[in-house]
Amino acid sequence: MTVFDVLSLGLILLTTLVAMMRGLVGEIASLLCWVVAFIGAKVLAVPVANLAFASMQPQALATSLSFVLVFGALWIVQRLLRALITSALQTIGLGGVNRILGACFGAVKGVIIVTLVVLICTFTDLPKSPMWRNSVTAGMFEQLAMLAVPYLPSFLADKLNSPSV
Repeated sequence: MTVFDVLSLGLILLTTLVAMMRGLVGEIASLLCWVVAFIGAKVLAVPVANLAFASMQPQALATSLSFVLVFGALWIVQRLLRALITSALQTIGLGGVNRILGACFGAVKGVIIVTLVVLICTFTDLPKSPMWRNSVTAGMFEQLAMLAVPYLPSFLADKLNSPSV
């Protein structure tokens, strides 16, 4: 096993353990929390800036400040909702199922993260290094990364340096 193997398997194990502790509901709610907070802040930044920071100049600063404030407020509200839902699941006895499904979700998330890192690394000379070539897991992650290549713009796909891609 090389450093690549240890790091990739460690990352997958870490995401699995964190997701198991948070549970499936917590993991999905966390993803939704970031997306909803970003979209909500994007939609509400200008109206909030016009109401709360009308006299602030430049207007871009007011909009930026309102974006950060709205994002933070929405994120906090959704974190509270997530805690409430997770607590309710625990109370009705579904906490164990939630954690097992969370671990599965975390493992998949870890594999996706490592695959994306491998895809990014294929734009460098790293796949030609002995650490990469002697790796037990790099080939598997390269094959997974190849699944994303058809979705890359052609100018990026042409720059891949991986021996197997």
